[in-house]
Amino acid sequence: MDEPFHSFASFLKRRFPGGPVRKIAIDAGLPCPNRDGTLSEAGCVFCDAYGAGPVAARGQSIECQIEARIARSPGQRFLAYYQAHCNTHGPAADLRRKYEVVFRYPEIVGLFIGTRPDALPQPVLALLAQTARRTYLCVELGLQSAHDRSLEWLQRRHTYAQFLEGFAALRRLGIDVVVHLIVGIPGETRDDMRATIAAMNALKPAGVKLHPLHVLRGTELERRYARGQLPLLGQDEYVEIACDLLERLDPDIAVHRLAADREAGLFVAPPWAQRRAAVLEAVRRRLGRNGSRQGANVARVDNPVWMM
Repeated sequence: MDEPFHSFASFLKRRFPGGPVRKIAIDAGLPCPNRDGTLSEAGCVFCDAYGAGPVAARGQSIECQIEARIARSPGQRFLAYYQAHCNTHGPAADLRRKYEVVFRYPEIVGLFIGTRPDALPQPVLALLAQTARRTYLCVELGLQSAHDRSLEWLQRRHTYAQFLEGFAALRRLGIDVVVHLIVGIPGETRDDMRATIAAMNALKPAGVKLHPLHVLRGTELERRYARGQLPLLGQDEYVEIACDLLERLDPDIAVHRLAADREAGLFVAPPWAQRRAAVLEAVRRRLGRNGSRQGANVARVDNPVWMM
């Protein structure tokens, strides 16, 4: 079936022809400056103790995590995804040792590195450039919103201007970037969310990840939710907003994610957000009913302020 949006699966087929490629989510044992005291010890309001990384991998070596996944699917190809916390935060020499692990495994055909836009000092950028010359490299930048007031609400402790600096530095090196965005941040209007999508169209990252604001156990969001201070989207509302944003998103930008994906033991609310397949199917159905698809309503942007 023809997907009504530029899916991650379609991106993989074009970038890695010849059969399926799977991601291996990895906890590389790296910290986050928003948790280790560099910026704060509190973290972002939505981030769990595992830093969005795989729960079962806590404490395991990178080698053990890779080998266990390869053993479950022999003969397949993989992308190593350094997912937990901030995977460019630390001395470049330490990061190099961790990145080098992937080159021991011929089954791994690319490396995805999740990080923050304000954690890209020059020595790390030089290391990323060297790594990109050896394998396919994509850096996933947590942004969440193009509006500084929303970043403050999320306790990100970086600005949109810092994101632009980090994004531009990676693109100058020819490194693909995927940007993480949250839909349903309290205080954001529909026009605010559309403006964030317009910012992505101006920047043209390789991909975006969208998901609804949701509550994980042990987070500041859980405490606010327990106090009744956290409005959350319903599934129908999220699907309607997501479709509107997809229609406004440049069709050349791959959509790597449209739903939440976390272990059930960590997930608190809203319950529908964990049903990833149902959310994706609802997005497909709505676009199909409307005879629409990604990019159907892309607005032309002259002199975008987002490039400042």
